[in-house]
Parts: sequence; structure tokens; C-alpha cells
Amino acid sequence: MNVNLIDFDGKIPNLALMKLSTAFKQNGDTVSLNANGGQYDAVVCSVLFTWNRDKASTLRTIYSNIIFGGTGWNITTTLPPEVEICKPDYDLYTADLLYPRIKGIMKQSTRMAKAQVLVDAGIGFTSRGCIRKCGFCVVPKKEGHLHQETEIKDIINPRSNVIILLDNNLTADPDCLEKLREIKERKLIVDITQGIDVRLMTPEIAKALSEVKHMRSIHYAWDFIQSENQVFKGLNILNRFVPRSKHMCFCLAGYDTTPEDDEYRFRKLVEAKIDPYIMIYNHVEDSRLKHWARWVNGRIYKTCSFEEYKPWVKQRSSGELQFAAQM
Repeated sequence: MNVNLIDFDGKIPNLALMKLSTAFKQNGDTVSLNANGGQYDAVVCSVLFTWNRDKASTLRTIYSNIIFGGTGWNITTTLPPEVEICKPDYDLYTADLLYPRIKGIMKQSTRMAKAQVLVDAGIGFTSRGCIRKCGFCVVPKKEGHLHQETEIKDIINPRSNVIILLDNNLTADPDCLEKLREIKERKLIVDITQGIDVRLMTPEIAKALSEVKHMRSIHYAWDFIQSENQVFKGLNILNRFVPRSKHMCFCLAGYDTTPEDDEYRFRKLVEAKIDPYIMIYNHVEDSRLKHWARWVNGRIYKTCSFEEYKPWVKQRSSGELQFAAQM
């Protein structure tokens, strides 16, 4: 049987598709990834983000037998137990496929090297679920309460000492310290993709985080304006062990905060010498918010005020002209 697996919108290798690939190959099937056209006995598409659901559904015009899954399609869909236990197929992805998905200004050689690191990295969950019940997050509904999944040693790819940890809330894991110690002892480089819950920071966890090698900055979130005291208590503990230059704080905007709340969080973080990164809730259609997020995330605030930010000045001027024409 010929199988086409489609990773519609992922930026890193898709663990579910990699497990499906292993299961299909164990059955003697031929597996392709993101193949363009052709006839296939089975087509499975993973959609991670809800805003891509309509775009992905157009694939039905190409593959009448396509099956969709992923959090962005339906949070209730899960892999069959016999597939879930499969090891990921680390031969499924190539650097060429991930290369165009790596964003940022860099040399082509640097982009390709980053893509190769992702392809060679081990990937998986040591725990799933979360202790929080944030209204904007699907994890409580999809994964349930925090529970153990597997061990660090089980997600290592023999081709690399890099692991991509998908755990939803590592800081809340009772085994957090033990897992960080294992990462250190195995001399692994880790990418904690979902970040850490800085509100749960302790000196012990901060010290353990400082003793492992990270693929990128240690990131956490300040999503609710009322969490300020907890967030700053945690980041100050973390700062005792990890320099602020290696922190990044994600701020959710467009969910339950006002523009004034968003500006306040941004200013407080900048004053604390912490890099803020604005995440817009489900791609809210707010042109000012989109421009403001680009101004913050691109570090353009270091060179000009938002009122001087040229794309926003142009957008605002255009809106004012249209309003004047209607008068």
C-alpha cells in the first residue's frame, strides 16, 4: 500500500506522523511525506493550528480518501494504542523539507544547519497534560491532568544529543528535577518547546535549568495581567541562576487583555531587561495589534516608538484617508 502523510503546518517534525510512518512501514507499506499529487491508497493529514483548518480541508479536492487529524482539526482525535507505542520514524523528515519553515533573517547555510539539527533531534513527551485550566488552551481538554508518559532515555535519537521535549508543563512535573538531572548527566541539549511555568519556579528548579544546555532561550509566559506578582517572583528566582539575556517571556494578546494591559506587560518586561514576545490569540483580526506585535517581536521598539513605526503610520494614514473620503 502507498501512503502519503501530510504535515500541513508544523515547524518541527510531527511526532504523530513519525509514529504513523513507523506503523505503516512495519506493515510493509511505502510511505511518503508531503508528496505533491499522485495516487495513494491512504492519505493522512495533520493540522496543528485551528486557523488552518479551512485551508487544509481543500485537500479533499485532491485526495478523496484523506483522513485529517491533529489538534487544529479535532482535539479529540488520538492515535490508536498500537500506533502510539511505536518509536518515531526518524527517517521520515529531511532538512530540505523543514528548511523553508525556519523563519528569521539568516544565511541559507545557517537555515539548512538549523533544519538538520531538527531532523536529527529526538522528540517526544515524558509527561502529558497540565495542572492549569487556562481558557485559551486546549491541553486540559486534549491531554487531561498532568501524567507521566515515558522517560528521557526513550526519546533520544541515536543520531544526535539534541532532544525536543514536548511536555506541556515540565515545571509542574513532580519528576522535573530528576529529568533535568538526567538531561545533564547524558550531556543532552534540550529544547523545552512549551516553555516553563515560571509561577512554579523554585531555586532548585532554576539551578537545575541552569546546569543543562538549551537549544534556545528559556521561555515562559505572562498571559494574565493578574499573574504579575507570581511571574516576577519566579523570573527573579530564575535570574539568580540564568542571566536575563537568556530569558524570553511570551505574552498572549487579544484574549482577555486590553491594549493598555498589553502595553503594561510589555513595558514591565523591558524595564526588567526581559525580552517580550507577543502571541496573538487565534490570529485575531486587529490590524493595530498585528502591527504592534511585529514592532515588539522584531525588537523595533529599540529604534523607534510605535507611533513612529512606518508600517503602522502608513496603515493609520490610509485608514484616516478612507474615513475622510466617506464624510
